[in-house]
Amino acid sequence: MAGQTHVTVGIVGGGPAGLTLARMLELCGISYTLLEAYSDFAPNSGASLGLNYSGLRILDQIGFIEEFDKYETPHRWWEHRDSQGHLQASFAIQSEYRARIVTLSFEISFGYNLFFMERQKVLEILYDGIEDKSRLHPSTRVVAVRSSEKNAIIVIENGDEISCDFIAGADGVRSIVRHEIESRSFRDERRFPAFDYSTRWSCVYGISSPMAGIGPGRAFTVYSQDASVMVFTGRDDACYWFIFGDLKRAIDYNSPEEFTETDKMEIAAKVADYIVTDGLRFGDIFVQRRTAIMMALEEGVADSFFSGRMFILGDAAHKMVPQGGWGVNQAFESAAVFINYLRSLLANTTNGSITPPKISLSDVEACLQKYATRRQERAAAMVRMASDLCRFQLKVGADSKERWDALGKMSNGMNLKMLLKIFMQADKLEDWHFGSERVARYAEFAEKLRRKEAGANI
Repeated sequence: MAGQTHVTVGIVGGGPAGLTLARMLELCGISYTLLEAYSDFAPNSGASLGLNYSGLRILDQIGFIEEFDKYETPHRWWEHRDSQGHLQASFAIQSEYRARIVTLSFEISFGYNLFFMERQKVLEILYDGIEDKSRLHPSTRVVAVRSSEKNAIIVIENGDEISCDFIAGADGVRSIVRHEIESRSFRDERRFPAFDYSTRWSCVYGISSPMAGIGPGRAFTVYSQDASVMVFTGRDDACYWFIFGDLKRAIDYNSPEEFTETDKMEIAAKVADYIVTDGLRFGDIFVQRRTAIMMALEEGVADSFFSGRMFILGDAAHKMVPQGGWGVNQAFESAAVFINYLRSLLANTTNGSITPPKISLSDVEACLQKYATRRQERAAAMVRMASDLCRFQLKVGADSKERWDALGKMSNGMNLKMLLKIFMQADKLEDWHFGSERVARYAEFAEKLRRKEAGANI
């Protein structure tokens, strides 16, 4: 990479956020380079990802929806039980692309389904879909980043440096880009960020072989103190599952904990007899596991989303627990919002050119301020909702009994309307030329929801 010329955007990190941003830049013809520390862009981590309406709309806009449709398995029912097997609530999530809910008085037509799939497959699709692989650099560890009036610099382990107008930190919860942003932001104030990604939650996540009798498109949550479980079934009846644990103590972000095989088996034993659904205990699922990994669940929102020419997105900016399945979808939204403001900047400063000379620091900061303003509040709200669900699932808090009782009284329509409000507010690529007719359908349905909420006749 020695001798590489200046690019508009240097991306640090080749996970879902980084690869999605790379694809957007490629479609716009904006110069970029992406640096990934690992040798493989799609490692088999044993993790799964939940894809929802807003995330799938963006994947549609960047030309990948047909590939993701191959893994689509709409979730039809979600059962909620306690650790003794009592069924407290069961909600119809989505039985087909269009389902009529009386309480809404009109047809649901987002055009996409909610489903789970393996993280490795998501990464494979994103990586394979990028046409110019010469811009993607695996086995390239970034050791420093810096921003100046003239440009931003990415320093690679071998000593090479890359010049760019923007540095995008898509490098995860221990982001080197966020660390530099925080160092710059708080250097003179001599204080630490308010939210440092520490946690008291652990998670064992895994994938198991199909279980007889439950079929695809099902979801299950078991609520219990100390340890709880969530299970989703996807294509070919594969089971994607999570065991959540309340450690009763904080794990400091700066001192990550290494969990042992014994730790993993101990918490699995706690939930083995939990009834997931009639005739099936969690232990039956766990014994059929293909993979199982234990980790701490950091959560939080960065105090600063940008500084100078550097900004962050994905887990580096807004790390959330798995409840709600919003994490990767919010990463896609952040990438889209940055692209929206970047395209506007380039259109206004380069007479339409998409390969401009270096952009002034004032223009870069104005662009990133708009990005941060747009994204920080929504991301923080999603982090809080996911965290709230995690606490409820583990029955933490004085109101957990009241919430449990309210769950049993909640109608299917009430549950659905709460979810739909989240999706109608989602960000997307604006003034965009690419995507299927479902992108327009989503916009039409979201507008109907807004008018319904405002009391207008539909």
